[in-house]
Amino acid sequence: MSGRAPRICACGRIIPAGERCPCQQQRDRERRARFDRTRPNSSQRGYDRQWQEAAKAFLAEPGNARCSNCGAPATCVAHIISIKRRPDLRMVRANWRPSCARCNNLDTVADRATP
Repeated sequence: MSGRAPRICACGRIIPAGERCPCQQQRDRERRARFDRTRPNSSQRGYDRQWQEAAKAFLAEPGNARCSNCGAPATCVAHIISIKRRPDLRMVRANWRPSCARCNNLDTVADRATP
């Protein structure tokens, strides 16, 4: 139980501290759906069949079983320099590193934040 007082949402509902109003949750879902409609699919972003096969082989190599950031089991291959910034480095293995899903997501968010 939070020691903070409940708040009043813009829609007029009283919301307990630390929780989101259903109207805010609905707006978030709608915003994500709008983004997903405009987002290119994985093949269009450079993660085609060729990439998937090469990444699977990379993770199967000795020394690539663990995330290079945190040491958790590696489940994906991350680009050291984003392919959004340098598409020519997409299939250059020197630009790859093993990563877990969590670290890959954190890197993606950080990459979006930098201009």
